[in-house]
Amino acid sequence: SSGINAEYGDAKCREFYVDLIASFVHNFNPDNNAGSFFPSIERHADLYIQEASTELRNKLFSLREAGTKLILITASDTPYTELLMSHSYGKDWRSFFDLVCCRAKKPGFFTSTAYRRPFFRDGIEIFELTADGDTYLEGHWTRVDKWIRHNTSKPGRVAYVGDSFKSDIIPTKLATSWDIVAIVLEGKLLHVSACEHKKPRPEKIGWGSFFGERTEPSMYGGRLFELSDLTLTDVEELVLLGYEQELPSNKTGNSFTFSPF
Repeated sequence: SSGINAEYGDAKCREFYVDLIASFVHNFNPDNNAGSFFPSIERHADLYIQEASTELRNKLFSLREAGTKLILITASDTPYTELLMSHSYGKDWRSFFDLVCCRAKKPGFFTSTAYRRPFFRDGIEIFELTADGDTYLEGHWTRVDKWIRHNTSKPGRVAYVGDSFKSDIIPTKLATSWDIVAIVLEGKLLHVSACEHKKPRPEKIGWGSFFGERTEPSMYGGRLFELSDLTLTDVEELVLLGYEQELPSNKTGNSFTFSPF
């Protein structure tokens, strides 16, 4: 900041910045649990990782039984993914998915040039994906899309579920033709679903909803509802969608809403 510059000078400020970035990288380094973040999650998994409901696990199983291809695409590295998914979905979590893609390095997974983003398995570059239970690293969405088209019995749509506006929602909308289901946990904190006020509200106190009003969404809320096809407050709400059901839209007339579930 200008205050730090004024007191310590540019050179000291640069040293502070270098140390700050180094400490950040060390703390969140997944390799060998070097920092404090990943070991803390592992030691206190019950505190930090929420277990998926039986209903959601059954939903995933029934979708696969019906022929739907399910793919996990995560920015997390393989050991951290194993920790999260084992605790949330059980030791057999891989049985829910046809493909598992880790260390996807989103948003580059969607925005980079395809030939610059090969998949790797056991350190070897992979040109064709196969549903053999192995974990793929990095890669590009076009190869996943190609795999889906070649391994489904009839043409269909692809629904991508993500919770990061920067890494999931925006790049997927710009790069693909997939339907986008945004998970926005913050919507749960509102007593009334954001932008879904059916009665006149009393005089506002404070800033009001971060997402805006029913017909006047905020800049963030407007972009969120514009770029996603369906917005939920919890991945558990996917249980309420029927197989081959048309996705209910965010947009109702001139208003923007979270899913009515």
